[in-house]
Amino acid sequence: MDFIKQFESASLAPAGGAAAAYSFCLGVAMIYKVSLIENRRAVERPELEKNLSVLKKEIEKLLRDAEKLVAEDAQAYLLFRKSRQESDPEAMKLAFNRSVDVSLKVIEQSFSAFEWIRQLQLVVPKTLFTHLRVASELIMGSVNATVHVVKDNILGIRSEAKRESYLSQIQMLQEKCKRSHFEIIDKLC
Repeated sequence: MDFIKQFESASLAPAGGAAAAYSFCLGVAMIYKVSLIENRRAVERPELEKNLSVLKKEIEKLLRDAEKLVAEDAQAYLLFRKSRQESDPEAMKLAFNRSVDVSLKVIEQSFSAFEWIRQLQLVVPKTLFTHLRVASELIMGSVNATVHVVKDNILGIRSEAKRESYLSQIQMLQEKCKRSHFEIIDKLC
């Protein structure tokens, strides 16, 4: 809840990008929760226990990476703002690139999260499908929000070709995520 309290303040960061990353983090946390529940049940099914243990560790790593992205986004924004105030074009460029990189990482890591959902849905009971659907929705919402943030951030790029390149890249990633998300939702219904 500390993060929510930070949003309630009038400070400039965290803002939209961090909120999108936080939504991704919540989705991954739901996946992790399902893996913990299933790991506990694996004692009844020793043939799955080792695989579930490995899966849990991998999801936990993704969760820790997601948590870092939340903080990285806020830091990148503050660095960009500071460099802009100081009229330091080189620092602005580095901070801008860092900000876009964080956004792209959120989208790219979404593919891993969707894959973990796919793997879990093969072994968990249907009573846990709701958790996996919620996780998928949070992750897809995060991707969509991140795309909005990147679109707004790239408006400051002078080169139209570079703006179009970023736009094309994020739209391609967003469409790929949408396909994964809808496949998952379809299988979990």
